[in-house]
Amino acid sequence: MLSRETTQALSEIYFANMHPVMPLLNDEQYWQSLAWGTIPVPLVHVVCLLAAKDAAAEKHLKLLQSRDTLVSAREFCSQLYTSLSAALNRRTSLGKITLMRILGLLSLHQEGSEGMEGASSYIAQACHNAQSLALHQPRPNDAGNELKRVFWCLWILDRLNAATRSRPCIMADIDIAVPDLTPEESNSVAFNVCFRIAKMLNTVIGLYRPNTKDPTSGWDTDYPAFEQIIDEMHAWSLQSATIATLHVFYRATTILAHRLKTITTLPSPTPARLRQQLSAIQLIRYMQDPARLNALHPFPIVVYAASLALSVSYQQLRYSRLPSDQEDARQDFNAGCDILQELRRKWASADAMASLAHRISIALDQLPNLDVLWVHRPDRAERDNYPPPRRELGDNMEEADHQPSLDVQTLDRSPDLERAQPYLDTKDLFSGMDDVSWMYLDAENPVTFDNFPLANFDEPPYW
Repeated sequence: MLSRETTQALSEIYFANMHPVMPLLNDEQYWQSLAWGTIPVPLVHVVCLLAAKDAAAEKHLKLLQSRDTLVSAREFCSQLYTSLSAALNRRTSLGKITLMRILGLLSLHQEGSEGMEGASSYIAQACHNAQSLALHQPRPNDAGNELKRVFWCLWILDRLNAATRSRPCIMADIDIAVPDLTPEESNSVAFNVCFRIAKMLNTVIGLYRPNTKDPTSGWDTDYPAFEQIIDEMHAWSLQSATIATLHVFYRATTILAHRLKTITTLPSPTPARLRQQLSAIQLIRYMQDPARLNALHPFPIVVYAASLALSVSYQQLRYSRLPSDQEDARQDFNAGCDILQELRRKWASADAMASLAHRISIALDQLPNLDVLWVHRPDRAERDNYPPPRRELGDNMEEADHQPSLDVQTLDRSPDLERAQPYLDTKDLFSGMDDVSWMYLDAENPVTFDNFPLANFDEPPYW
């Protein structure tokens, strides 16, 4: 499918930008096998699949069947993913460690409407193979700590899958005996920073475990600052795009570090909540610059972070009563829409959220003012005595389609509300966005659009 020139160029991009952050492969073995022509084709294809979303890859996206014609990143990835999936389904003879590496990397890609399920399945298979090889146990003869490095890369991918797709962690910490990979052992400063943030994410995931007794609303004290982590890992010499990508990972973790407990009111301004708001604003401010957005390394955490930031701005827009806060949130929401539309050019995983957010943005422009969006909030005593139930996605959705969007303020039939009544026919759309924003910010429940009937997520992007 790929020429030698294309393979060489995309492999160089992968090892320059992605490998330092996630050193799951042995780079020396890769280049040697590639030069000798003995490298497994699925391994080359998964490397090229991930590198294809990098901005530097655009001029190299050529398929043999298209000759010298450049194709889009999404078409390139779709063709490559189809071939790669078919090869894995044929049970191609691959070494267990090679297969484990391919599956781990493949979890960083989502293709089509079932992409989230497929990606979760790949990391589950990779972790299963790692446990079958007892990589979670100390291995005294592990030359150069290679297997230890592979294990902890898979552990990070497992935690990313748990957070971004709301799945249970596959590898329980209590079952892991292999020591942490130290900065001296990793030989990668970028990985050291990534590992440090992943450990923070591992702590944050505990906020969302269903059996946690008396869960707190967030990580309020002793939360490490990003610059502190960079200082600890002596990482200021990393290229700016790598630091920025790791910062996006950190900001996404910080947003999750405050858990929303209700959907009827804005939470109290705890330290975790304030960090959540600040992180969402900073993510949108950074990503709305096209040059900065395109410079980020092609990890799916970028798309997830954009969706989280959009969800935070939507919650502020929906539940704040301060006109200035609502207007700021509206601007952030619209900026987030533009960011997701840009990400859709390369990331199929951005389709659903980008499509829905675009429709919400159009609906907002049709409202006479933002007051009609405000969701009625009972007083504190009423909330404490009768906490509102949360409607789950998939729970009697046919009935929910005909219900109003959470208790929209209708007691005061103000002139603005009367004029807005024709536009409130879109209330199901806002109700859907309520559910989706909650789904992203409540990482206990799996992210899925399977039961969401209000939008066609396969429609083309709006550019």
